[in-house]
Amino acid sequence: MVFPTTITPTAAGTGVALSDPFQDISADFVHADNPVGHPLGPRQIMLVPGTDVAALTLDLPQGLRGQNREKVARRQLRDQIGLDPSVAEMRPFQTKASGENWSRVLVADRVLIENWRDNAGAACRAVLPDYLGLPTAPDLWSIAATPGGISVRLGPDDGFGASVDASLALLDRALHDADPQPKALLRLGPAHPVIEALFEARNIPVISKVEDAEALNIPPPQILAHGEIQMDLRRDPQMARDMLARRVLPWRWPFLFGLIAAGLWGASQLVVIDRIKTETTKITRDTTTLVKEHFVTTGPVLDARIQVSQAISRLQAEVSGPVTRTDPMQLFNRAATVVAEQGAETRSAAYTEDETLTLIVRVANFAGAEQLAIALTEAGLDVTVVDTRAGEGVNTVRTELRVKQKPEPDK
Repeated sequence: MVFPTTITPTAAGTGVALSDPFQDISADFVHADNPVGHPLGPRQIMLVPGTDVAALTLDLPQGLRGQNREKVARRQLRDQIGLDPSVAEMRPFQTKASGENWSRVLVADRVLIENWRDNAGAACRAVLPDYLGLPTAPDLWSIAATPGGISVRLGPDDGFGASVDASLALLDRALHDADPQPKALLRLGPAHPVIEALFEARNIPVISKVEDAEALNIPPPQILAHGEIQMDLRRDPQMARDMLARRVLPWRWPFLFGLIAAGLWGASQLVVIDRIKTETTKITRDTTTLVKEHFVTTGPVLDARIQVSQAISRLQAEVSGPVTRTDPMQLFNRAATVVAEQGAETRSAAYTEDETLTLIVRVANFAGAEQLAIALTEAGLDVTVVDTRAGEGVNTVRTELRVKQKPEPDK
């Protein structure tokens, strides 16, 4: 790894020189928010804000590969969060460790991706969310400051970008769910005492140099060594397959007729037939797996076409109400900002399909709970107090709130 000399750009409006952690990592990194004014060179990599590229986890069947796996992933995104393919694009979060069994996807606005592609040019090495540029290793998490907040890498197979308050809540949740816990946190650039305290409270050491990982029995952190380049946001695998299909289509039938004619005169016909049987069996097996996973959860698959049609009809009959139009992360960021300003502590947060954010918050007293609800309402949110009671074993009050985006008034 090469760690060039630190550059110190000046923060706009502050007059304070700030170090850019990503320039410390590699001089080939160029931020999309700070363009160079010309297409990037073949060694350069454009880093786009991680806050604009969400890494989402899906529940995908183990038996699916390639295009079938991508189709199921897109269907889940459409059904769970109302992803519109005309508005947002999806890329598999596929690393060397996950291989064809990837379960996370990168999702970003289609217009943003087109702008990044145009600004980067065709010659540059890749366009990646900034958290994929952080050095990482198994059992090591990494963070670095960005103009939009914090860039976080949760080992080779996950990461995100968010504001400082949102990052704190997401890291708390990730640490709660992680099994096993990371062996260390690598902090690049300026210190973040609140975030570092979250790890130190769990006896997880915080290091600021990649060389310190060896003393903790952690493999040396590596940059772009886990398959990140193949997640280039400029590459749309679905578009590439469609283009290939259009190019191959004019030659499909002549090739097929030539193959059949050659097969009639030689033993190679048996090989072709056996190959077709194998592919047909695989397609049938994958189709049956999809049907059992998403449509026919009980009983055998007798006629897939009829059973899938019946299942879709039942689902359509059960669906009611429009697809959610509330941005979950935007709603959480608004609520988290108010909670932090009131000096409260978020214990848990959950977002449901009815566009409701359920928060369990710890405050100093009952007056603080009431003031928090008032502050959230004044921030333009619809707040319902579900329960407020004294905390167990500590001199605090626990309050449960349901927060929704206020509907826009009819014009």
